Amino acid sequence: MKEKEGFKKRIHELQRKYIMPCVEVWLDPVFVRGKGAKLWDSDGKEYIDCFAGVSVVGTGHANEKVASAVKNQVEKLFHVSTLYYSAPMAELAERLARILPIDPAQFFFCNSGTEANEHALIFAKKATGKFEFIGQQLGFYGRGGMTMSLSGLGSWRAGLGPYTPGAMHAPSYHCYRCPMDKKEGPPDCDYACARFLREIIRTSTSRRVAAFIAETELGIGGCIPAPPEYFKILKEILDEENILLIIDEVQTGFGRTGKMFAFEHYNIKPDFVTMAKSIANGIPIGAVGAKAELVKEYEGPHFSTFGGNPVSCMAAIANLDFIVENNLPKRSSELGSYLLKLLREIGEDSKIIDDIRGMGLMIGMEVVKSKKTKEPAPGEMMRFILEECCKEGVIIGRGGIYYNRVRFQPPLVIEKEDLEKAVSVFRDVVKKAEGKFL
Repeated sequence: MKEKEGFKKRIHELQRKYIMPCVEVWLDPVFVRGKGAKLWDSDGKEYIDCFAGVSVVGTGHANEKVASAVKNQVEKLFHVSTLYYSAPMAELAERLARILPIDPAQFFFCNSGTEANEHALIFAKKATGKFEFIGQQLGFYGRGGMTMSLSGLGSWRAGLGPYTPGAMHAPSYHCYRCPMDKKEGPPDCDYACARFLREIIRTSTSRRVAAFIAETELGIGGCIPAPPEYFKILKEILDEENILLIIDEVQTGFGRTGKMFAFEHYNIKPDFVTMAKSIANGIPIGAVGAKAELVKEYEGPHFSTFGGNPVSCMAAIANLDFIVENNLPKRSSELGSYLLKLLREIGEDSKIIDDIRGMGLMIGMEVVKSKKTKEPAPGEMMRFILEECCKEGVIIGRGGIYYNRVRFQPPLVIEKEDLEKAVSVFRDVVKKAEGKFL
């Protein structure tokens, strides 16, 4: 036991000494192993993972099909870059073209969601000759220059000065805290947040907007799905103004919301789709999918040193095969509906849990001091809930503009019994929090 305690203490000390303090750490355990929807720490304790490494390991920790593909490719070829032909990159592009509802589609590979969104913005500039962009309040698109500017969460830009020129934000669809101050929700509000885009274009732009970038379900914004007609109205306005639509599927893609891509819930056709995270189940890779007509005139030079890496691409191919073979979007839809029901039952009895919503296995909820005032829970209450769940062997996430939304985003392979156990733990922790803080 002392040896295990020494290992954990050493890792904590090394991180504090050598990792920049801006790298946030939520919980105390040092995780050393995973399988499916389970994690084990350095003390051998087992956890049910209901966050999936921030919506990444959709097909589960240590997925054997993905691990085998990585092992086989590592023994053949590590790297060549996009400057040369390689079979894995071409084959992955063909595989993605089968499942992405853009026809015909072409792809650019990179390393992360941030890079995918940055590249999509560049491609939109090239395709349109325009230079302004609009993002969403509460949207999060990455840690690059343009993506940070377009992200609508001010805490992620704290102390960093002004936006990139030409970056603007439209009201988001957080009906619980309506940015338009509408007391009635959709459809009675007539989707004022979507319609306000016309006013932004008319008053805040020079009418040279290249693209609008959006998530169909907010990720870091708190697992909040757009209401049914939001994107239909938005797309009509964008088409009137000849503005391209970039849909960020970094957290929502590959079955997470009950469909292969979350935008399929809204019957829209984006011009660009960005992907990362669960495309290769945790092996780093990002991608931009585009309507071929929009990128045919842009011949570069444009490349990515590690984009289209053979190992990452083979991991992604194996991962996509696993998703399709096991129909994980359907599984996510069915388990997600059940999880939503269980969580809403907690909300009915709780004084602090409110606004429980989501699609598939991507569900968020408000933690508040009062349902009447909707005052967000303080940081110490949120830390208590995450830490107490962790002590009881359940890992959950958090997000939102006030960092007060709990997020359930487990691997899509999680067993029903483990979901039930995780919800039971969460219910008990919520009761503890009510007793401690109210």
